Amino acid sequence: MANNKNIIQYHNVRTKDLGIAIFAVILLYVIICLFISSKNESITGYQVKVGTLSENRQYSAIALRDEHEVMSDYSGYINYFIREGERSAYANLVYCIDETGKISDLIGKSPIEDNSLSKAELKSLKQDVMLFSKTFDEKTFADAKAFSNKTENALSQIENRRIIEDVTKITADHSNDMINFCRAKAAGITLFYHDGFEELKADDLTPDSFNKEKYQRTDILNDDLVEAGSFAYKYVNNENWSLVILATPEEAKRVAGMDYVEVKFLKTLTSSWGKIAVIKETDEYSIIELSFTNSMVAFCKDRFVDIELMVEEDNGLKIPNSSIAEKPFFLIDKEYVTKGGNSSNLSVLRKEQSENGEIVKNVEISVYKEDADVYYVDTTSLAPGNILIKPDTAITTDNSNQFVVGKQGTLTGVYNINKGYADFNRIEILYSNDEYTIIEPNISFGLRAYDYIALDASIVSDKDFVY
Repeated sequence: MANNKNIIQYHNVRTKDLGIAIFAVILLYVIICLFISSKNESITGYQVKVGTLSENRQYSAIALRDEHEVMSDYSGYINYFIREGERSAYANLVYCIDETGKISDLIGKSPIEDNSLSKAELKSLKQDVMLFSKTFDEKTFADAKAFSNKTENALSQIENRRIIEDVTKITADHSNDMINFCRAKAAGITLFYHDGFEELKADDLTPDSFNKEKYQRTDILNDDLVEAGSFAYKYVNNENWSLVILATPEEAKRVAGMDYVEVKFLKTLTSSWGKIAVIKETDEYSIIELSFTNSMVAFCKDRFVDIELMVEEDNGLKIPNSSIAEKPFFLIDKEYVTKGGNSSNLSVLRKEQSENGEIVKNVEISVYKEDADVYYVDTTSLAPGNILIKPDTAITTDNSNQFVVGKQGTLTGVYNINKGYADFNRIEILYSNDEYTIIEPNISFGLRAYDYIALDASIVSDKDFVY
């Protein structure tokens, strides 16, 4: 039988201690990660997708027409016999001038068999009221007074037109009362207001022209007293007209390459195609003219017309505006950049001090954009004041072949989080609205469809880990 007295049993103390140590390290790592994540805001991801951005801009446009003013040949009280906005043929009776003021009394005393409106007249007035109610803005309450004047004038013109056959008979007995009948000097749409825009062209307009608070309009009403040589009415004799808008340079750039654009009239909710012409361009604003050959009559009474440009959609990669950030980069002259030693990456030769004196070290760089003469280089690989040596040249005491790192430029981009940490990718913006931006796809050092980016760039720094 074997002698077991010399057998000594060892406890596995070392293995137990090692397990406890590993567990402690893991626990410490978890605690540190939880502490860091509690101190930092969590980075939410957003998947980049191909999308479109439809941005239909609304404007208060100035209407310009071929307007011809007609001045009164007489002084007295004016009364119209045609409704504003109607077409008058040549030599048709448009208005009369009552030099004594008696015609109003004569008209008022003239018996009228039927004071009711016809169906057509009632329908026209209802349409005017409905259009006004849709477009009325409390901030421009003066429009209510103007509408009231126009409605009152329209009713007076309807009444005057009804008794036009009786006017000749009435005035036959008052031939000494100096009532002058005035007929159309040309065919056209008749209008009874003037505002100083009649002879203006698109290139005469300035940003101040679009200020409605400074706009002054004078409506001539029935029984108004006019002087000889003063405004009586105006007419428009063709359908060619234009709408002029005040836009930002970015908005002008968006439509500059287009010949025509679809225009939606907010007053009538109808649309028409306008020919585009950029009249003025400055750093602060652009003036754009939209020309039409129809729809003039519907807006002949309005100087300001509210419209919406139905601009075509922009296509590209769609990202939220909150993801966009800016980052500084070193601008390095191209002649100081070469291929990396044993790799295809770009690098520079940086002069350094060593125990044996000055040496040249090959330093790989990350390039984010290439311009004609410079590269945009990430600031992590170099530092301000670094001296770069031109490739294939020796270190010299002069600066002829040296470049001092320091000049910087800024790029716009987003933080790509595909790899679990924030990596800056530059972007080229095509167009933006208040919430989203369309960017150019497939640019160098840029994004691709289905990449994940940080939703809120304001809480992210370069190389931050995504928890």
